[in-house]
Amino acid sequence: MPKRVDHEARRAAISDAVMRLLARDGLEAISLRHVAAEAGVSAGQVQHYFPSKDSMMEYAAGAIAERIATRVATAGPDPDLRQILTALLPTDADSAADARSLIGYLAFASVRPQVAATMATNGRSFRDHLAAMLPDHPDSTTAADTLLALLDGLALHATLGQISPARAHTLLTAAIDAAIAQR
Repeated sequence: MPKRVDHEARRAAISDAVMRLLARDGLEAISLRHVAAEAGVSAGQVQHYFPSKDSMMEYAAGAIAERIATRVATAGPDPDLRQILTALLPTDADSAADARSLIGYLAFASVRPQVAATMATNGRSFRDHLAAMLPDHPDSTTAADTLLALLDGLALHATLGQISPARAHTLLTAAIDAAIAQR
């Protein structure tokens, strides 16, 4: 009887290896050989599921997005603006690893126009969702863009150790409060 393989679990395991490499060693560590070694599978198995580095990275991007969505979901069934944005800050080892993976993916996407276009579309959708949470703000779209840019910068600085996660949280919370208060 042939061995049954859970293909989705295999893809997920390889994707997890991609994210671990991104978080630990950066974008330059993403190669067929390195991913196979990290996942504990053969290079042929990696190629079977992901014929190119781009396909590995795109699949991993979906996994990163799922992890981020899970963190936001832990904020509650109907999270407010503060809960959503502060849930995205790297505040512990797992969220810091996710932030480093995302930073690696952003570097990857920045030189691939089609991937960047998809990310931009998704980012605008998220921005519009946040802007809707600022109904009294005179320019809620600009406020949401500003908060997201600040979040990205704070996440990067916290991940690099330039500021503490607590300081990043304080700065982000102050900016959210200012945006909410502006009418």
